[in-house]
Amino acid sequence: MKKIIFSLATLGLVLVACKKEASPASDAVKTDSAVVSSDSLADPDTTDTIAAANYTAAATNTQTAEKVRKFLQTEFKKDVDSKALQDNDKKFIQFEFDINDDGKKEIFVGLNGPYFCGTGGCTQYILNEDGTKLANFTVSDYPVVIDNTKTNGYKDLFIMSGGKYRIVKFDGKTYPSNPSTLPELKVVPGDGLPRALNYLNEPYPWFKF
Repeated sequence: MKKIIFSLATLGLVLVACKKEASPASDAVKTDSAVVSSDSLADPDTTDTIAAANYTAAATNTQTAEKVRKFLQTEFKKDVDSKALQDNDKKFIQFEFDINDDGKKEIFVGLNGPYFCGTGGCTQYILNEDGTKLANFTVSDYPVVIDNTKTNGYKDLFIMSGGKYRIVKFDGKTYPSNPSTLPELKVVPGDGLPRALNYLNEPYPWFKF
């Protein structure tokens, strides 16, 4: 009788041990589902092979893209209606960054295609957080480097134009629209400075308007 009781007790310990060993497996299932959930994020650009989670974080917000889209559709309504813009012209990239430290992120917008780009560069915009225009630039290449110093409350920018980085300062209302006429930056901007619209070196989704 004692042997039977001992055997039952031993069997009980084995069952308890098995249950304890099974719990990590259930944790693994939760972890896997979390991974799947993050991988199943809506892809803002299905025309490439980049997974949604691998894009540059400041470039992917679809709500921000909708603000940009509405602005561009209004800004270029005549060109869209007249079909002056081809499909390749109606693409943009974006980058959110707070350039005046007010807690709201401004939106850098880069355009593409032969309508907006030439040998000197492309057309770019900076929008306020609400989607209204703060500044626009012509003949500007990518990326836009954001300096730590400020002028009139907004960070200075280094914009490539004509093969040279130009120093672009806020004048109290906006930034000058033609960087090619501005003073040249005599050194290469530091690697530690943020680079907006850096799609040539980082994964960016392209949106359409």
